[in-house]
Amino acid sequence: MTTALSVENLAAYTARPSSRTDWLQLLLTLEAWLDDRASRRALYDLDSAALADLGLSQADVDRIAHRSHT
Repeated sequence: MTTALSVENLAAYTARPSSRTDWLQLLLTLEAWLDDRASRRALYDLDSAALADLGLSQADVDRIAHRSHT
């Protein structure tokens, strides 16, 4: 949750043209990567019943994890 808020806060600054835009874009990319990583870890922590409630299987989670690394 806090990562999403941080991304929203940083996104407001990217509208300003400056020499810091590249750094802000790098931070936005890093935060997005960390958010994706946290989501993948959360999926791995779910048991089969919880995954089934989401309409996913362990194979789906494995496929998501491998696709994210490429």
